[in-house]
Amino acid sequence: MPGWGRSGEQRRIASLGRCALGGWWALTSREKLFASVPRLFLIPATLGIFLIAGPLLGLFINIPWSQLGTIFTPQVLGAANLSLSTAAASTLICGLLGAPLALVLSKVLNRSRMHRFGSVLYAIIYTPVILSPVVSGLGLLFFWGRKGMIGTYLYQAGISIPFTSNAVIIAQVFVALPFFVATAVTTLQAIPRDYEEIALVEGAGPAETTFKVLLPLAAPGLATAFLLSFARALGEYGATVTFAGNVQGKTQTIPLAIDLAINSSDIPSALGSALILISLYLGIFGVLGLARALKKLRESTR
Repeated sequence: MPGWGRSGEQRRIASLGRCALGGWWALTSREKLFASVPRLFLIPATLGIFLIAGPLLGLFINIPWSQLGTIFTPQVLGAANLSLSTAAASTLICGLLGAPLALVLSKVLNRSRMHRFGSVLYAIIYTPVILSPVVSGLGLLFFWGRKGMIGTYLYQAGISIPFTSNAVIIAQVFVALPFFVATAVTTLQAIPRDYEEIALVEGAGPAETTFKVLLPLAAPGLATAFLLSFARALGEYGATVTFAGNVQGKTQTIPLAIDLAINSSDIPSALGSALILISLYLGIFGVLGLARALKKLRESTR
């Protein structure tokens, strides 16, 4: 309405707005946190937590804590050692391959003309996450096996990959690389393009811009990508058992040792392997929490 005056309807709306704002500030911090969440949602949320935490609690309750020395058999420790070594090797490969791939993919996705091609490429890279692990193992066999697309030539050269420790590493890279790339792409896309443009204007080349600007800024996200890839490699089962087999001391990782122990009714060994795997996961979560705390501390000191 023109003029300086207000109509009765406008004054009533303004009064309601002030009352609503006053009521909002009168709420406690906990009430503000859940102010926009329907109370009915608390039931499925609690059920979801119960479905996840319940099995973990049951696992911890049934671990024979007083007999830890007997459940950590040489077979369990050997599987743990193989899991750690192969997961570390596969994570390193994921970093060496995934960081350049993520950098290229982030640039392709940011360009409107190449966005469709980048989306297709991204979908291909993320396919191992969607595929059944057994199907992934079959794909690895048909590619790296003695009669596979690449394996035929390798076998003729005297190199056999399936059912070896190298097969374990390849299977872990196949399933863990998408996690590294997805996390790294998200991190690189979050970096403002201004930093890159300033470096290029100042005369920095592509390599200098990448190693002195982009990678340092993306370091926290890349660290998370490494940890997620390591965690995924540790838990890999289906592709490994299909492509590498379950040979003790050669290809038997912790998940495969757990499966063999359960099939042999050796529950203590299965619990021992599970305890090692859970301890490693807790360590990974601890490192992630420490990294986030250090990041917040660094941001607060700026």
